[in-house]
Amino acid sequence: MKPTNKRSAPNQTERASQLIELWLTLDLEAQHATLARLIAASVHPGPGSALERFAGTGALDAQTALEEINEARVPLEQEVWLDTLGRFVLLRGGRS
Repeated sequence: MKPTNKRSAPNQTERASQLIELWLTLDLEAQHATLARLIAASVHPGPGSALERFAGTGALDAQTALEEINEARVPLEQEVWLDTLGRFVLLRGGRS
């Protein structure tokens, strides 16, 4: 019998549960900002970009961020991420 090299990912159920519970303690505005920063971290074009800066610090240059969002190329299933991020930037504007 041949040994298998099958590896399984660790069960992250408990960690996910902790993160969800923590998320639910945030007020709605903090939830939206955190989600927007996570999306920005996933789609930014690289170091020094407005989206990278927003993801890392929360400082938002709305105009430049919108330009980067409009230029972003993502898989079809992530288009909704860009839409969500764009709406957040438009609604939040220059507030940081």
